[in-house]
Amino acid sequence: MAAAAEAAETLPPLADPAPSRLTLDQAYDRALATDQSIALALQTVVQADLQPARALTRLTPRLNGSLSADHNGSGNDGFDFDRATGGRTRLSLSKQLFDPTVGPAYRAGLLSAQESRLDYRATIRDTALAVASAYYAVLRQQALVSVSKESLRLAEGQKNLAEQLLAVGEVIRTDVLTADVTLQRGKRTLVEVENTLKYTRTQLANILNFDPGSSFEVVEPKGYEIASQSLPDLRARARRQRDDLQRLLTALVRRGENFNETRASYQPSVSASVSAGRNINNNSTSTEGQTDYSAGVSVSIPLFSGGEKALDLKRDEVEIAKAKLNYERAAKQSDEEVTAAWLETRTLEQTLVSLRAEVKSAEENYSLIQQQYRLGESKSLDVLQALTDLNTSRTDLTVSLYQFQLATRELAARTADFERSRVEKAAALVRPPVPGQEPAGDK
Repeated sequence: MAAAAEAAETLPPLADPAPSRLTLDQAYDRALATDQSIALALQTVVQADLQPARALTRLTPRLNGSLSADHNGSGNDGFDFDRATGGRTRLSLSKQLFDPTVGPAYRAGLLSAQESRLDYRATIRDTALAVASAYYAVLRQQALVSVSKESLRLAEGQKNLAEQLLAVGEVIRTDVLTADVTLQRGKRTLVEVENTLKYTRTQLANILNFDPGSSFEVVEPKGYEIASQSLPDLRARARRQRDDLQRLLTALVRRGENFNETRASYQPSVSASVSAGRNINNNSTSTEGQTDYSAGVSVSIPLFSGGEKALDLKRDEVEIAKAKLNYERAAKQSDEEVTAAWLETRTLEQTLVSLRAEVKSAEENYSLIQQQYRLGESKSLDVLQALTDLNTSRTDLTVSLYQFQLATRELAARTADFERSRVEKAAALVRPPVPGQEPAGDK
């Protein structure tokens, strides 16, 4: 336990204090440098890169050595006792000259390593999208706090106005009480959105491995351009570029190499071996030594394996069929995701046009009704209803505005265009072409 405690003290801190102002680019860089999911995916890449080399080791020489010693003795009734000691040493060198399974195994290893690289790239992009989602959640809550404060200020002004009119006898006390109800609701809403803001900041801080108690402000980033391509073009682009789909295609090719490896195991293999050794016998009368060596070439021809290889071939055929079905299912899911993201951006784009007009009308309506209330031409309930409508419109506009910004990024992520240069730089990998696959297109 003491050793474990000492080791824990030497570990680096899990969280750092956040800066007072955090930009979206800073958040991306921080996440890509510290996120545990990306680090785990990178370790998987390192592990998968060992597989091609492991396949080649089947052709590397093998050197083995052995050493043994023994001691024995015998005696008779006259107490004559014979003793003998012996020892043997041997070195053997073997080399696989021809193994038909090495080529398919090596190619399967390369494809497996490529699968892990594609997973790594997908993890980087997913992490960047998660950062954007958390970042915009904080931005949205910051804006909602401002909307709630403005609504609370207007509610306080309405209550003060009602009290002034009550003092001169122009309104009754219910106007003041109704305005106070609206004021208290505004205070409660402000507390709720401020606490939600603290929680969203905590979520963002956790994603970026900052201290969960960090207090920081996020900065409004530039708008993200909407894809100008048509929906069918976006679907086709997603099928060409998405790392998860390319990984499934790579897995399909790798399954084919696994099948070739199993089939190649039916072919003969050739190996050579050389060994040399020395035996030493030492008894009571003499010491004898003998040296021997051997060398040879052998051909191994598999004649019957009890049906094991046939079962392995059948298994590989099933794996190929499963890989095809997995790709087809993922491709259909990709089409659905692109369609949903595309429609979401179009819906929110039109919603924002309507909400901006709605907010403008609500502001003008509230101003007119409040002036009428001052002149005694409208009721307190009319003013408070107009205030509620204004607050609702502003809240809906704020929420939809940040939903739209996030939706445009999600659409780009569904086609693998989201933060493309950043992902390429972070991955520092070039995707080699997969046999039977078209190029990914312009980068």
